[in-house]
Amino acid sequence: MAIKKEQAGAPAEQTVRIKIPKTKELQDDVFVSVNNRTWQIQRGIYVDVPACVAEVLQHSEEMAEEALRFEDQVQSKEDK
Repeated sequence: MAIKKEQAGAPAEQTVRIKIPKTKELQDDVFVSVNNRTWQIQRGIYVDVPACVAEVLQHSEEMAEEALRFEDQVQSKEDK
């Protein structure tokens, strides 16, 4: 497999500083993959990641919240 090197003079990829919280339940590193590129992000420390990684993590959090809302709606309908 060939490794693609950045061309000289190519614009640098925009990065974002993030921190993924570490809790008693969630202590493992977070794996992110975007377009065959992968990152393993350590929880509890600030790291600089490409903007696409931050976007994937944001969407993941939004979908987890949406899933919880859906579960709550289903549970409330079952309780009636």
